[in-house]
Amino acid sequence: MTSTVSIRLQIRNAIPPGNENETRDIIALWREISAFSPEKPFISRSGLRGEARAYDVTLAAAPLLTALEDAKAESGSFSDHQQAYIDDASKAIEGELTITIASKKRELAEEESYHVATAFIQQLVIAAHIAHPGSFQILNARFLGENAHRYEAQDFDAKMFYGALRTSIENEWPKLQTLAFGRVWSWLEGTEVSQTYTAIKSIDKTLFTLLKVAEQRNEYSARTALLVMYQLEVLLDCRQFNSVEEVRNRVRLVLGDIPEAADCIQELHDVRNHLFIANQPVHPPTLICHTTEKALREHLSQHNSAVESGTALVLKLLQDLVTHGAYRYRFTESFSRN
Repeated sequence: MTSTVSIRLQIRNAIPPGNENETRDIIALWREISAFSPEKPFISRSGLRGEARAYDVTLAAAPLLTALEDAKAESGSFSDHQQAYIDDASKAIEGELTITIASKKRELAEEESYHVATAFIQQLVIAAHIAHPGSFQILNARFLGENAHRYEAQDFDAKMFYGALRTSIENEWPKLQTLAFGRVWSWLEGTEVSQTYTAIKSIDKTLFTLLKVAEQRNEYSARTALLVMYQLEVLLDCRQFNSVEEVRNRVRLVLGDIPEAADCIQELHDVRNHLFIANQPVHPPTLICHTTEKALREHLSQHNSAVESGTALVLKLLQDLVTHGAYRYRFTESFSRN
């Protein structure tokens, strides 16, 4: 007998940033996601210490897609719709997803279902931002339904990844692609990132950290710079504390020469070191409001350019791995005497 549970996620701030072209591309992606049906069972952790099990999971994304399409029809672009909402709270910015989980072998426990739904949402966040950076936003979210109040929905911001996309366009490097969602999802299945709570493999460490970056609302903090530098060092297998030149050289090997305007590696490395020696200024969490981003960009101690450029590098490296069907880079150094 099949046991089935449906979990509704209400996203009260679901409209990501985007100009007219980006809005069109994001809607196209969500049409693809809405029609996407995984060909294989979703293998997921079943609890905090639970074993990985196979589930049939389906996603109903039509309400979120409708919200995105309505925002475009009303305002022309997502960014214009966000701006209109600041002046008119009646503008709709909500969306909803429903995740249906089925088990053919056993009765689904309530908490188990929420663990599986959370793992699925996290993989959806990762896949969407690799496929098209800045395409998925879950803010002020909550679960709906009986006993849903027992479980707290996670928030993931799109601003960091959108900033990475805009920075890559302005610097003309690295050139971020738009990948087919199904291809990215299949690649993620190969990482087994949904199956564990403790990342051992380098690729899983990077993907878990990508989620932590998405959680940062004060996105240009020193802590975020640390997370971005960590991802680069893990992806490029740089284990030395003073890894600046090694990271830079390996980036060049994979992606080619780094334009001066996009070379964020030294600044990210310096921020990381200053944190370790307690020489980095610390700020309290800021009030999140419509002027926060502008204020942060004007603050001299914020590392917005380096963090966005570094995130663009991480996303490009992940896209490169997806494109080549690979999960890690292997570097070999050698020398000869003539």
